[in-house]
Amino acid sequence: MTKMHSPSNTQRCAVLCRILAVFIISCCGVLAFVSPTTSTSASAKQRIRSSMLFEGPSSANSGEMVLARDGDRLLNVAFSALDDRDKYETVLTGLCAKVIDGGASNAKDGLVDPIRLMEEMNGNGITTGPRGIISLIDATALTSDARIMAKVLTLAIRNQSILRYGNLQGSVNPIPQSSASAFPFGNRNNNNDIERLQSLPPVPEDDRASEVSQAVLFSGIVGACLAVNVFGGLFGMEDLTLLTNLIVGVAVTTVIVDNFFDAIVMGGSAVAKMNEDKLPDTVKNMSAPQKEDMPLEIGTGSLTGSVVRGLSRLLNVNTERDCQCEAAAVFAAYSLGLPCFAFQPNALEGASLVIDSMRSKPSEDTQNIQGSLDNLASDAGLLKMLIWLLAPVAMELSKYPQLMSSDPREALGFINRLNDQARNNQYASALVDALPENEEQANDYLRWALAEADLLLRNNKSIVDALSKALAGGAATVGDCVAILEEW
Repeated sequence: MTKMHSPSNTQRCAVLCRILAVFIISCCGVLAFVSPTTSTSASAKQRIRSSMLFEGPSSANSGEMVLARDGDRLLNVAFSALDDRDKYETVLTGLCAKVIDGGASNAKDGLVDPIRLMEEMNGNGITTGPRGIISLIDATALTSDARIMAKVLTLAIRNQSILRYGNLQGSVNPIPQSSASAFPFGNRNNNNDIERLQSLPPVPEDDRASEVSQAVLFSGIVGACLAVNVFGGLFGMEDLTLLTNLIVGVAVTTVIVDNFFDAIVMGGSAVAKMNEDKLPDTVKNMSAPQKEDMPLEIGTGSLTGSVVRGLSRLLNVNTERDCQCEAAAVFAAYSLGLPCFAFQPNALEGASLVIDSMRSKPSEDTQNIQGSLDNLASDAGLLKMLIWLLAPVAMELSKYPQLMSSDPREALGFINRLNDQARNNQYASALVDALPENEEQANDYLRWALAEADLLLRNNKSIVDALSKALAGGAATVGDCVAILEEW
């Protein structure tokens, strides 16, 4: 048998060294494949995230990634390029647009921020442009609150954004005192004004309810007769056709002759003159009848004139005419400093404004967005209110013979409402000295206010016409009206 030699100590050490080297190499290989995220610092993470956000134009969403950083947003860059005036106006317009979108129910709460912003602008001496004022007035108009409108207009005046609100108050002539109708107020010892008052025509009467009812009755009778003529054969009423034809003929003839008598006479005279050589002598010598000689005053319009006026109210729709009256009301209110922009003024709104103006403070204003009102419980205040109420009447009378769109009864209703309030309302007791004492004084007051309204509109015809044209377009808002009145 061959004898095996045992390894020496030197050989054993060499083997152990080789095994240790292989183990170390293996461990290093394993560590080389471990993910580096476990040892990445926070700053490294931010650098990685930043590099992902700014990958460059090769990325499909590179534009959105660039805008992800607030400091580099295009909106901020553009906004920072604006001056303070444009910044304030942009924010004000946006806030008001939000109020308008919210509707009338939320308008009061929504106006808190725009009003505060206007106060801040006034404090910093920054004026706003027309765009911001138009938006603010449109938003305020949703509240239908005269005190909030007064607050906004006062802020706009202090901001020097509007210059013509109330600028014509000094042009109104106070009503004079006369011996026949002595007012406890008014312009004393002015003979010219007294003569003018005595020469003024009365305020036109308006009985549209009666006119419309008579027109409806007339139309019903004529319509029933025509129905019998057309459908009577189906129901065995042929015998009534003679009577219905007589009724229709007499009714229509009476209305035509009564209301168009002058036109018929003039037309007949012209035809007779053109054919004078063909007419017999007996006809040539005949003279046209006179209104005074006609039975039942036919030809004067007193018999059936209300029927024609009622039919005109029922059948006539004149948008231009309506807009002219609305423009007159808006112009009168704005130029006389009344914070009410009703396109169709009425006695109830006018009386409420006067009563509210007598209160020193608003009843409920926890958010301090209501302003103060000038006390209208005076001769000057009531005259301004009556001019506002009668401005549509003055406008319509200057252009048309009959009142269709305006209502002169609102002015007298305004006085009557204030008389009732003066007796029953503790705030309105001061009205007793300012209101007319009797019907004669009330008529003088109405005639003077109508004349002043007519004078106000005639002296500013161009701007009132421009306002009526804008309203006729159908898209003008209260803010747009203010822009026209300010001539922006």
